[in-house]
Amino acid sequence: MMLRRFTAALATVTFAVACTACSGNNPKPPPFTPSVPSQSATPTPSAEGVAVEAASSAYRKFVAATDITGASGGTDTAELRKHASGVMLASELNQAETFRGKKWHSVGRQQVMWVKSLKVELPDATGAITSLTLQACVDSSKATAVDAQGKSVKLPGTPPQTIDEMRMRYLEGSWKADKPLSRKAGRC
Repeated sequence: MMLRRFTAALATVTFAVACTACSGNNPKPPPFTPSVPSQSATPTPSAEGVAVEAASSAYRKFVAATDITGASGGTDTAELRKHASGVMLASELNQAETFRGKKWHSVGRQQVMWVKSLKVELPDATGAITSLTLQACVDSSKATAVDAQGKSVKLPGTPPQTIDEMRMRYLEGSWKADKPLSRKAGRC
């Protein structure tokens, strides 16, 4: 009997609470809207993707810098110094010295047809990627080196297109061509 009274009382209280919630004196609860995680229109690029994009751009600037140095007869190395370091810078400065000594200069421009990432080194202690290897196809069919009389000094059999592999390093706040790993004839 006691249990029956308790159950009846509980049912009455539950009904009264439910009726009070539905009465005209209580504001209507806001409609239920499921929350959806917000998504940006463009995904955040990965650190690796950012590094590869920046290094690829730097490689293109390096090739343009070699054209500037060659066109000046080896006297203008400022751009080269911005975009090369290590073994690559030493090699290109040696080439500039040869141009100056022999009174050569380049005519025309090389064109980087494509660049892709081959290997990305592990991030450093701060999480930054500071070294990676790129592969690029460079078309030099419209560029040559000439002597003081304007005669081509390009060696016979020089391929018009090459596939280069270059180690790029992030130094002094920018990506630089640092070490050539291979260069072979190829087709872009």
